[in-house]
Amino acid sequence: MPSSYNERYFMKSKLNKSVTTGALCILFAVWIIMETGKINSNLISNEPGPRLFPYISAIGIIICSLLSMVFDGKKQTKVTERKPYLDKAGWIRLVLILSELFVFGFGIEWLGFLITSIIMMIVIIWTLKGDKKINTIIGVGLAIGLSMLVYFGFTKGFMIPLPTGKLWEMLGITLPF
Repeated sequence: MPSSYNERYFMKSKLNKSVTTGALCILFAVWIIMETGKINSNLISNEPGPRLFPYISAIGIIICSLLSMVFDGKKQTKVTERKPYLDKAGWIRLVLILSELFVFGFGIEWLGFLITSIIMMIVIIWTLKGDKKINTIIGVGLAIGLSMLVYFGFTKGFMIPLPTGKLWEMLGITLPF
C-alpha cells in the first residue's frame, strides 16, 4: 500500500501511461484498418491481395495493446524502483543502429538485397549483443539463413523481385540468385 503522496501519484501515473499508450495504439490500428479498406484490389485469382498484411498487422497491434493495458496496467512500481529507459550507452547503441539501418537502405540499392541483408544482419547482431557472448558461427549462420529465407520467400514464393544491386550491373556481373 502506498504510504506517501509521491508513491500514490507515481502508481497512478504509471497506470495512466499504460492505458493511454494502449488506447493510442488501438486508435492507430483502427486508422490502419480504415486506410487499408481504401486499397483497390481487383483480384482475378484467389490470392489474398494487398490488404492482407496491413489487416494482420493492425489486428496484432490491437491484441498487443490490449494485453499491455491489462497486464502492464495492473503493475504498480514504487518511486524508488524507477529506472531510466535507456542509459547513455543504450542511447549511443540506438543511434548506431539507426545509422546502420540508414546505410542498409543505400546498400540494398548498390549491393542488392541478399548480400546487404547478410552483412547488415551480422553488423546489427554484433551491435545489439553488447557484453553478451554470442557464438560467431551461430550469428553468421543465423544472418545467412534468415536472409536467404526472406530473399527466396519474396522472390520465389510471392514472386516479388528484390534489388540485385547497381554495382553488379555496372560491372557486368550476373549473380546466380
